[in-house]
Order: sequence, then C-alpha cells, then structure tokens
Amino acid sequence: MDPEVELAEDNPPPARRGLIGFLRRAWPWLVGIAILAVIVARVPVASFRDAMTHGPHHWLAAVNLAIIAVFLVTDGVATWIGLIAVRLRRPLFDVVVVRGAIYLLFLVNYALGQGGFGYYLHRTGAPIKQAVGATLFLMGTNLAVLLLLTSGAWAVVGGGVPAALWWTLTVGSAGFAAYLVVVALSPGFLVRRDWLAPLFDAGVRGHAIAMVGRVPHVFFLAFSQWLAMRVWGIDVPLSAALTIAPAIAIAAALPISPGGLGTTQAAFVYLFSDYAAGATVDERQAVVLAFSIVQFVYGALASAVVGLACIPLARRTGALPRPATS
Repeated sequence: MDPEVELAEDNPPPARRGLIGFLRRAWPWLVGIAILAVIVARVPVASFRDAMTHGPHHWLAAVNLAIIAVFLVTDGVATWIGLIAVRLRRPLFDVVVVRGAIYLLFLVNYALGQGGFGYYLHRTGAPIKQAVGATLFLMGTNLAVLLLLTSGAWAVVGGGVPAALWWTLTVGSAGFAAYLVVVALSPGFLVRRDWLAPLFDAGVRGHAIAMVGRVPHVFFLAFSQWLAMRVWGIDVPLSAALTIAPAIAIAAALPISPGGLGTTQAAFVYLFSDYAAGATVDERQAVVLAFSIVQFVYGALASAVVGLACIPLARRTGALPRPATS
C-alpha cells in the first residue's frame, strides 16, 4: 500500500474525525429514538396526542420524585448488603449517596452507571480488578432477582404470560443456575483470575445473601410502576403489576440505549396495553405509549434532581473527587 494512503487512513481529516466521534456518542440515542419512532408510527396519532395532552402531568412528576427518593434508599441498602457479601464493607450512608450521585450516569447507560460505582470502590481502596468483579457481582445478583421473581410470579399466575418473555426468563434463569454451579465448583483456572475472584469469594451463600437483600428493592420497583400507571389512569391490578413490572426493569437495563429509551416504552406497550382505556387495541396502545414516554421524561428529571443533590454529599465523604480549584 502507498505510504501516503496508509498515513491518510490512520489520520483522517478533522471533519471525518468529528463525525466519527459524534456517531460514537450519539448512536445509543439514535437506537432508542429509532425504536420509539417505530412504536409511535403504529398507534393512532389522535389518540396518542389526546393522551399526552390530558394526562395528569403534575401528579406524575411529583410521584416520580418521591419514587426516586425511596428507590435510592432501597437500592443503597441492597447494594450495601451486596458489598458485605463480597467482603467490601463500606459505610451505608456513603453507599447511598454514591448510588444517588451516579444516577446521572444511569441516565446515559445502565452499564456506565455501574462502572461509576466500580470507580467509587476503587477510589475507596479496592484494587481495580476487585472493583470490577464486585460490580459484576452486584449487576448479576440484581438481574438474577429480577429473573427469578418474575419467573416465579408468572409460574404461579399461569395464563396470560407472553410466550417470548417466557422463553427469555426460562433461558435466563437456567443460565443463572448453571452459573451458580460453576461458583460452587470453583474451577481453579477461573478462581485465579483477579476480576472474577469476588464472585467466587462470595460463593453460593454470598450470592443468596445479596439476592435476599435485593428483594425489597425489586418489589418497590414493581410497586412504583403500578403507582405511576394508576396516577396516569391505567387501571392495572396490583397483583398484575407485581408480576409483570420487573420485566420492564430488564428491558430498561439492556445496554443499547440511554436509560432504556425505546426498549422501556416497547415493553410497556407490549405488557400493559390490555389494562388501558380505549375502544380498540391501537387506542389502548396509544394511551400506554403516551404514559411510558412521559414517565421516562419525569423519571429522568427526578433522577437528575436526586443525583445532583447527592453529588456534594458524596464529595464530603471522600467517595468522589472534589472539583479542582485554581
């Protein structure tokens, strides 16, 4: 290859570098917006606009702020218990305010938010690989509780379970069971890897402790979705919400769009449209879609408010670096 051509490929012009950088930053938003656009195109415009206009916005905004505040406490306690399970004790107050501070990162991406918490663990004394392993442990046990509780609830309820999600839960639960077998066997070639060590140090007992500690948080997550839908006028029975709503969290955690944009709305429409008011399926879907978009916006704003309030508290504890002073 001509050296000049090779040099040009290694050093693209500034305009091209800017475009590439923009696409790298914007692609999660583009994916989420594309998913949302497909859903919006499938519902009646008039019904969607009417639901957006006449919904109780002020009540939903207030409820979301209260939900995020309680959510922070249940999440912080569950995370604190999980850290104890992997022998990384941290003060409960510090864990709660740091979790709140990184809610700003969760708005961008679930994995980025968890990475922010791993940074906190490293900053407060954990080696990098141990912090990574502990973060994976927290993510895994959170997902496992969502999978197992939803699978168990749907098994008890019986009918009315979407087949596609049944298979997702079945495969996910089976995969987690296989993972626990590996943890119990503790094969040496895996145990010797530093970033996996926290998983094996916790053992099956540590996983059980962390998962039990996470259960109240998951129940509140489902309850909060029910409460928000009832405020918007979607008449979902509490039993149905507790059974189905954890699947919304699974959809939101998929690392393909910021804060679950698009995937969350698709899950709401797919799972809860039967409970909305409307003469036709399309009208009911329009109502749920309007709710899910407004709920996403107000939830993001409430998370930002709580996150901004927690940042100075996290800095006072030394958990986060203080801004540089000139």
